[in-house]
Amino acid sequence: MDLIEFLKTMHNKYIFLSASLLFLFLTSGIFAQQRTYSPYSRYGIGEIQESGFGRNFGMGNTGIALKSPYHLNDMNPASYASMDSISFYFEGGLTGFSQTLKTPTDENQFSDINFSYFALGFPIARWGFFSMGLKPTSVVGYEFFNDNSADKAMSDPAYYKYNGAGSGNIARAYAGLAVIPIENLSVGMHFGYHFGNLKHNSLVQFPNDKFAQSVGTSEKIRINDIHFDFGAQYELELGTEKSIIFGATLIPEQKMKGEIVRLVGQGTTIQEEDRMVVVADTLAYSKNDVVSEVPLSYGLGVAYNIDHKLLMTADYSSSLYSKAKIPGEKGNMTTTDRQKYAFGVEYIPNDRSVDFYLGRIRYRLGTYYIQDYLVIGGNQLEDFGISFGLGMPLKRSKTSLNVGFQWGQRGTSDNSLTKENYAKVTLNLTLHEFWFMQRKFE
Repeated sequence: MDLIEFLKTMHNKYIFLSASLLFLFLTSGIFAQQRTYSPYSRYGIGEIQESGFGRNFGMGNTGIALKSPYHLNDMNPASYASMDSISFYFEGGLTGFSQTLKTPTDENQFSDINFSYFALGFPIARWGFFSMGLKPTSVVGYEFFNDNSADKAMSDPAYYKYNGAGSGNIARAYAGLAVIPIENLSVGMHFGYHFGNLKHNSLVQFPNDKFAQSVGTSEKIRINDIHFDFGAQYELELGTEKSIIFGATLIPEQKMKGEIVRLVGQGTTIQEEDRMVVVADTLAYSKNDVVSEVPLSYGLGVAYNIDHKLLMTADYSSSLYSKAKIPGEKGNMTTTDRQKYAFGVEYIPNDRSVDFYLGRIRYRLGTYYIQDYLVIGGNQLEDFGISFGLGMPLKRSKTSLNVGFQWGQRGTSDNSLTKENYAKVTLNLTLHEFWFMQRKFE
C-alpha cells in the first residue's frame, strides 16, 4: 500500500469513528429536548413523529417509493440500495417549531428548536447497502390547568385547582440493510431498538380549605425492546430517463417490553423536582412490567420519475392501533386505526447548469392528511398540512443543504377540545464523502 492509499484509508476510518462517536453522544442525551407542547401528547404513547429526513419533509413526508443517490431515506429500508457505490453518507438535521393552542376560552403559543435526527450510510458490498440512525418516534410534552370555578366560587372551600404536566419521548436507534436480488428490485430490513421514558404528573389542590391535603399522582413509563420492519421497491423503466417506482413497507405487530411505576400521594409539601408530586403519605404505589405493542402497519407508495428533472410521488399508510395495547391511563380516550395520505413533488429546472445556480436547486412541495390513532370524547384526531422545501447543492457535488417549511392544523376546538396550528422549519445537511473510490496512478 502506497502512502496516498494509506492516508486515504486512515481518513476513511477517522470519518467512520467520528460518526460513530457522534451517534453514541446523541443517544446518551440529545432526545431529552422538548419537542411538543400539545395536550394531545398526554394520551397513549404521545405524539407520533413521522419518519423521513430533510428531503421527505419538504415533500409532504412522502418516501415509501422514493429512492435517490443523493439522500438517505429511512421510510423504506429498500431505498438504501440506491446509494452511490463509492460514497459514505451522513445526514443530520435541526427542527424549529411553533405551536398555537386554541380552546373556546383561551389561546397560547409555544416555540422551540432541537436536534431532530442523525443517520449515516455506505455500501458494504456490490450486493449490500447499510445505514444506521437515531430518531424519536413519539414525544410527550404538555402542561395544563383546570378548576371547578364554573360551579364553585374561587373563595368557596370546595374550590379546587388541577394541574397536569408530562414530558419524555421514545426514540429509535436502527440499523438497516438493503439488497438487490434481481434487476430493478430492492428489498430491505431495519433492525431497531426502541427506548425511552414517558412521565405524567398531576396535582389536585384545595387552596381555601386549610385542613385539606393536596393529592398528587406520578406515572412513569419506560420502554426498551427491539423491533423489525421491512420494505421493497421496484422500478419500472419507461425509457432512458423515465420510470415508475412502486414501494411497499411492512411493520409486523410486535410486543414492546417495559415498566410502569405509579405513585399516588397526599400532603401539603410539593416536591420541586417533579413539581406535581406531593411528598407525604403514600396512598398507592405500584411497579409492574408493561407490555405495549407496535401495531401492524403497512404502506404503499408510487412515484413517477424523470431523471434530473421531475419527481411526483404519493403514499398511503395505515397502522392498526385499534388492536394494539397502549400503556398508561385512558381517561376519555380510545384508539382507532391511524391512516395517512401524502403527496409530494420535486422539480429541478436545470440539474446540469454551470453558471445558473438557481437552476440546480431542487424545489419541493407536498401535502398530507392524517387520521390519527386517538379518539378523544368521540372525536378522532385529524392532522392536515402543506410543506415546501429547497435542496441546495454545495459546489459541484452531491452534498447538499436542505431547508423545509411545514404548516398544519391538528385537532379541533369543538366540544371543549384544543385546536393546534403549527409551523415547522427544518435545516438538514446531506454530506457525501467519496471514500470507496479506488485511485489509479500511472
